[in-house]
Amino acid sequence: MKKNVVLLGAGGKMGCRLTANLKDESDLNISYVEISEQGRRRLKDTYGVEAVGDYGPLENADTVVFAVPDILIQNVSRSVIPLLKSGATVIGLDPAAHYGKVMQMREDLKYFVVHPCHPPLFAFEDNLSLAAQKDWFGGVGAARMDLACSIHQGSDEDYEENEDFARRMFRPVNRCFRLTIDQMIMLEPALVESITAPLVKGMRMAVDACVEQGVPRDAVMAFVMGHLKVQFGVLFDFAGFPFSDGANLALRNAMDVIFKPDWIENIMSRKAVDQSVYEITHELNKEK
Repeated sequence: MKKNVVLLGAGGKMGCRLTANLKDESDLNISYVEISEQGRRRLKDTYGVEAVGDYGPLENADTVVFAVPDILIQNVSRSVIPLLKSGATVIGLDPAAHYGKVMQMREDLKYFVVHPCHPPLFAFEDNLSLAAQKDWFGGVGAARMDLACSIHQGSDEDYEENEDFARRMFRPVNRCFRLTIDQMIMLEPALVESITAPLVKGMRMAVDACVEQGVPRDAVMAFVMGHLKVQFGVLFDFAGFPFSDGANLALRNAMDVIFKPDWIENIMSRKAVDQSVYEITHELNKEK
């Protein structure tokens, strides 16, 4: 018997990526739900699938995938969750909605969360095409990525079944890491949105500052991108060799200038993470 899958937000950015991977799966009966006319037209023109603008397919759904933005999950889940049959599975794509308690919960449903790690910065795979090397989100060519997964409500068997389905949604996939919702929150938003994104933003600001000082932009970009490869390789133990003495001295001197004391604790403490998740899941919803 085919599994009835409902993809909510099918015409959005993430929804389209999932549609591309799932539309030809012969053992799935997929219903595409997209409220916007533009999104439904995109699905028809790009993937040849017909989407509906209402929640009619939810009644018989075995699995419902929430491919909708964080700021909409609270309102959408309040409308969707009461319509589901007992025993259905709800798949979320971001742990914040679950940790922040904006995803509507029912005791008789199963809840699974999966978030892609994206194709890695260092992909040591043979014969990667140019398209795969430029793949930011996964699913192009041989650019495999890893997934972070959690069973928020359900059994070990439910986890295994949904990990397999997650691999199909985001294929090609290498590893799946089974985490708790609390652990996933430390990765996003804490690590990648509150720390690594600002650090990369700071790099961009420094690049622009070099250009403003009169250094040709092409030279700045060539210099920084080449050095970033070496620096990531050294600091994350890919390269197998250390920085020079001079580079280590400059690094140590700059750390105290750039970073405030206790900066990691100020962002990655549970109190700070809770506040960040609250702002993402509640404050943004208030703006709608």
